[in-house]
Amino acid sequence: MQLKIKLLTCVTIIGAALVSTPVTADQNVSCKSRKHEYKMCRVDTHGYVRLAKEHSRSKCVQGRTWDYDRRGIWVDGNCWADFVVETRHHTDGHKDHNGKNAVAAGAAIALLAAVAISASKNKHEDRYHDEDYGHSGHSSYLPRWMVGEFKGYNMQYGADVNLVISEEGRVKANVQGTKLHGYVNDGRLYIGDAEFYIERAGEGFNTVQNGDRSNKVHYSRR
Repeated sequence: MQLKIKLLTCVTIIGAALVSTPVTADQNVSCKSRKHEYKMCRVDTHGYVRLAKEHSRSKCVQGRTWDYDRRGIWVDGNCWADFVVETRHHTDGHKDHNGKNAVAAGAAIALLAAVAISASKNKHEDRYHDEDYGHSGHSSYLPRWMVGEFKGYNMQYGADVNLVISEEGRVKANVQGTKLHGYVNDGRLYIGDAEFYIERAGEGFNTVQNGDRSNKVHYSRR
C-alpha cells in the first residue's frame, strides 16, 4: 500500500510539472565561422540540433567543422549554416502537456531512471577514435555499442522499458505503451526534462538520472 502511494505521489508531482511546462517552438540559429576561426553560438534551450541550410563554400561536417552540446552550437573552418534546435518534448504531438497524458509521460520518464553509478567513472575511454574532431570534440558522436534497440526492466515499478537509439543520436522510448522521444549528446540521454548519464555495461549500458538515483534499470541489447 505504501509503495502504491509513493508511486502515485511521484507520478502526480512529475505530471504536474509537465502540465505547467509550456510548449515552445523549435529554435532557428545561424552560426558563422570567419577566417577559419572557431565560434560558439549560444542557444536559449538545449535540444537535438540538425543542420538546416549551408551558406558557406566550405563544407560543414558534423564533428569536424560543427557540432553542439549543452552550451550551444559551434562552428569552425569557415562553416556557415542555419541550424534548428528541436524542442525537448515528451510524447508524440506534444499531447503530454494536458491531463492524463501528462501524468503518463511523467511516469514514463521516472521509469527511465537507472542504476546508481558514479559520474566520475563515466569516462567512455573508447568513445572517440577520430583524430580530426573539431575544436570542442565530437559531442554528438555515438559509439557502436550505444546504437540499436535495447530493453530494460524497472523492478521498483514493475515496468518494461524499450529504447531505440539511431546513429544520429535520436531516441525513441516506449514504457508500457507510452511513447517518448529524446536524444543522446555528449554521453548523456535526454528524455523530456530528464537527463541521464550513460555508462557501458557488457553488451548494453546503465544510465543514472541527474538528480535522482533511486530507480534501477539495466539496458541490454535486444
